[in-house]
Amino acid sequence: MRALAAAAMMAASGAASAIPVQSNMYFQCTYPLIGQQPLTADIQTDMPESIGVGEATGAFTLNITATAEGNTWQGLSLVGATSIEGTAEADSTVSAPGLNLPLTIPLNIPVTDISGVSGPFDLVATGDTPSLTFMESNVGTVDIFVEESMTLAMIARKADGTYVDFGSAWHDPNNPEVFLVDCTMDQARMAENGVTNLLHSFEVTSGASEQNIAVNPESVDFGQVQGGLTEMQSITIENTGGLALGINGIALNGVDAGSFMQTNNCTTLASGESCTVDVTFMPTGEGSRSASLSIQSDDPDSPTVEVALSGQSVLAPEPSVVVDPASVAFGSVTVGSSKNMSVSVANEGTAVLSVNSVAVGGANASEFFQSNDCVDVAPDASCTVDLTFTPAGEGAKAATLTIASNDPNAPSVVVDLTGSGISNSSGGVEVAYGLAGSTHIKKAYGDVSLSGAIDAVLDLATGMFTADLSLVPTSGSFRILWGWKLVTAEADIEFEPVGETTGTLATDGTLSADTEMYIKLPSVKMKLFGLPLPVGGGDECRTSEPVSISLQTPEGQTFDPLGAGGSLAGTYDLPPLENCGGLTDLLNVFMAGSGNTINLSLTPDL
Repeated sequence: MRALAAAAMMAASGAASAIPVQSNMYFQCTYPLIGQQPLTADIQTDMPESIGVGEATGAFTLNITATAEGNTWQGLSLVGATSIEGTAEADSTVSAPGLNLPLTIPLNIPVTDISGVSGPFDLVATGDTPSLTFMESNVGTVDIFVEESMTLAMIARKADGTYVDFGSAWHDPNNPEVFLVDCTMDQARMAENGVTNLLHSFEVTSGASEQNIAVNPESVDFGQVQGGLTEMQSITIENTGGLALGINGIALNGVDAGSFMQTNNCTTLASGESCTVDVTFMPTGEGSRSASLSIQSDDPDSPTVEVALSGQSVLAPEPSVVVDPASVAFGSVTVGSSKNMSVSVANEGTAVLSVNSVAVGGANASEFFQSNDCVDVAPDASCTVDLTFTPAGEGAKAATLTIASNDPNAPSVVVDLTGSGISNSSGGVEVAYGLAGSTHIKKAYGDVSLSGAIDAVLDLATGMFTADLSLVPTSGSFRILWGWKLVTAEADIEFEPVGETTGTLATDGTLSADTEMYIKLPSVKMKLFGLPLPVGGGDECRTSEPVSISLQTPEGQTFDPLGAGGSLAGTYDLPPLENCGGLTDLLNVFMAGSGNTINLSLTPDL
């Protein structure tokens, strides 16, 4: 079917009178398993008997019924196929005085049920053709020929919907579901039935001889161009009529006409001739630019043609370093032992970020060690700096991590490093816990997933412990009132611990813990008409005071600090938010309040 249909692409359903055209053509097609089998194609459409110069043929629908004959049905039955479908590209050649034009039209072969078939069966292919217009130089006889070879791209499916795999030799390398069938015109059957691959002939007559302008393309988008540089694209003006076309003027108009320049060689165009307008985009600064190219001619139907011009002026590409976190607190670490943490160095710019150096400095630099894989970081990529704190003695320790790069706005970024060295003479045991769980915000009807880690020092003699809590940034969905209805808002959430988490482990295996933290909302968006609309957030958006949370082992459960760990649960009040933008008060109506619950599971990382 690939070549069968395109042969009729010239057919007219527009202003020219049309007659029904029908022809049977015969092929031999090579299938998997069963080899060559016959196929008959019944081509039906409407085509003109004649058409005038400058008269568009118009588009029309082509219908082809292909009858798969021979043992085709047996081959599909053997592999359990119950349906077949596919697509094809139909090829033909349009031959006329001064014209030898290959044309292609996409065809669709819908799903055809072949379950129970025990003989020849039909496949129907349909497609819409493009429109053509002829010049004075084409006056004479137009012949439409069907190509003598074609390829079908088919999918055979079983009753459960899975495709039939005929092996890689038969399949389209870009789509394993599709198997390819090559077909060649059967000249013996064509001769036996008195047909050739000439589908139809008609006449192009001189008559519609007035000038006619055709402009391609009808709009030009230059895309992104760096300010100070230029980009050129060409526009073709053609005379598809019979008389000479006079180009009276070409000019740039619109608010940003000064960002574009045009040159052309257009004066008078004979029938079939064309000329070129070169349009250059010359942006400065940053932002969208738009104008139009106005073409004046003596075409009686379209004396003015406007071509829309658009482009985006962007600044010179440059890197942008983003370091996360901005500071690293190792908490309490026993003298002689170590704790590992990391810093991400990301490039949110548009050019490669070159990391020139990464160094640790400051009063206690010798107790902090770094290693990294940072050299050249592509846009939207990142690298990692691994940090190790090994206190040499007791007391507070401090250092700095300095990252130097080619970011013109932040050539040097400093990350503060802090930690404390503690003695283990009291019998304290260091235990690291992985944390997972969730919290429910009562007024917002929203649940937020939580994950992170707790590094604790537990005094086995007293049951008291201190810990450093680290929660991974997360997000959640909440309900807020917008107008007269509740809508869903999405919020990014970060946590900033205040001090250490403290608590006790009772002799009955009950763990109690108290912690404080600020809750921050960098971004709050709601979906309105399917689009995300910012309603609050920002770097300074957080609770007006630390959130105090008390956690306990649920009743009937125990906490195993050095074995399986355990669960913790609690309730807490959420203080009002501040510095969240103009809708801070609205957010507080649906966020701040009491009755919020939290449930965590701690697993020792031994």
